[in-house]
Amino acid sequence: MMISHTSKLFFLFFICTTFLCLCSSFSVPTQYSSILGPNLDKLPSQDEAIQLFHQWKKDHGRVYQDLGEMAKKFENFLSNLKYITDSNAKRKSSYDFLLGVNTFADWSANEFQETFLHDIDMPKDNGTRKLNDLACRAPSFLDWRSKGAVTHVKDQKNCGSCWAFSATGAIEGINAIVTGKLTTLSEQELVDCETVSQGCNSGWVDKAFNWVARNRGIASEKDYAYTANQGVCRASKVPKRETIDSYYQTAQSDNGLLCAAAKQPVSVCLYAPQDFHLYTYGIYDGPNCPVDSDSTNHCVLVVGYDSRDGQDYWIVKNSWSKTWGMDGYMWIKRNTGKKYGVCAINAWAHAPIKY
Repeated sequence: MMISHTSKLFFLFFICTTFLCLCSSFSVPTQYSSILGPNLDKLPSQDEAIQLFHQWKKDHGRVYQDLGEMAKKFENFLSNLKYITDSNAKRKSSYDFLLGVNTFADWSANEFQETFLHDIDMPKDNGTRKLNDLACRAPSFLDWRSKGAVTHVKDQKNCGSCWAFSATGAIEGINAIVTGKLTTLSEQELVDCETVSQGCNSGWVDKAFNWVARNRGIASEKDYAYTANQGVCRASKVPKRETIDSYYQTAQSDNGLLCAAAKQPVSVCLYAPQDFHLYTYGIYDGPNCPVDSDSTNHCVLVVGYDSRDGQDYWIVKNSWSKTWGMDGYMWIKRNTGKKYGVCAINAWAHAPIKY
């Protein structure tokens, strides 16, 4: 029986913090598999959960203000553990997605949604040039990381600026492809200066592209560093490092996105459900995403595609640091026959143009 009462949680943590040496003697191998099994598919006992939480706090440098906050976070941790093990127990293939106790394991689903996931109201006709390219000669697999068109995985921190990271990733990619030079660009300049969007409270990738094209360029991350807060625009005071001429929206289908991704990294906005923030490995098929919906709440970057065990997938770069997913990346299933793809990944894909 798992712990269920707050008073008991306080008592358990009092014991754990009092006898710290006993808890510290517990050593957890990679992915904590000694407790949860190699696939994290069995629920730990009460004692194991306490020890696992202590080791996890140590691994991720978590420090709480007081015992009350720690008890609340432990409750979140237990709830996520149950969700993780229930989900992982349903896996049928070695490439099916795994959830895990990553850096967000003590966040509740509501806390995470309020910070990172904001409904993106995409206008049905936003004036964007649409490329209805449904047939193209695309290689069977492609990874733009191996071609020097993708920068390091970044961290948006506690700021809802995923749209800016998705946009800069696509601009970095097309400039590297056209010029042969890869430059890490400034999300902060977009957060501060693209006023149609809402800074840390969500925004639009196409508006970011439009701003860069009108501004005749965007600064490097080095010249305009990220602060994870919206500030005063300094675009006129920093040099412009990379430019784009325009942008387009892909056809809302697997083939439409494929034809774009075969040419360059592509910005996509999708719907991220509760299990998204606990993703650790494998081909994600969005079991909790709305069916045939084009609703989105998070933007990422498609940097390629491949197949495993007969399953086709997109290679997706996120902006939640390398501690999330597979060193900051995930695989999302493609060619599913769904109207907008898994979690609406095909619904609102945009790519910059550079002549």
